Amino acid sequence: MMMHMSQDQEVRAERLLALTQRVGFTVWQLQELEGATAQYFVMVCQATQGMGEESGQTLVNKAKSKTFGATITQLAKAKQLDPDTQTDFQTLLAERNWLVHHSRADSRSAIHDEKIFHKRVERIDAIADAAQKLIKSLGRHAETFARDHGISLSHIDDLTAQTLATWHS
Repeated sequence: MMMHMSQDQEVRAERLLALTQRVGFTVWQLQELEGATAQYFVMVCQATQGMGEESGQTLVNKAKSKTFGATITQLAKAKQLDPDTQTDFQTLLAERNWLVHHSRADSRSAIHDEKIFHKRVERIDAIADAAQKLIKSLGRHAETFARDHGISLSHIDDLTAQTLATWHS
């Protein structure tokens, strides 16, 4: 027996699909940012010259086990975030917390109401965009830090190429 959905049910199903896809993508972007932030924290606050890749990875893994907010706070206390970047991180952290902890309950009506749906889509997309912007910003900060501390950018480029090759194989 085949059931047919009404047009209203189809619209609601499409909205739910669109929202959940965006939430998933945005969570991935946030996870990428959280990992990059932990690596940046280790690089600028904990790493020492000649410590080795294994020791560095241990510190990164420990940093990744901390909350995103704690990492941001530590970077700010160490004065490793300029005021604008720190503000961007704090704003994104609040939005990230909303997305992870409250967006489902706050978005129930978005399935039924087109205006609310569009507002939720815009908010979720803005979170993903902000995460991407901060990932790029951290990359620039990390590059500057590396250059200022005599770290070979060609070595970093080689490691990046290896990582990308692994991801795409």
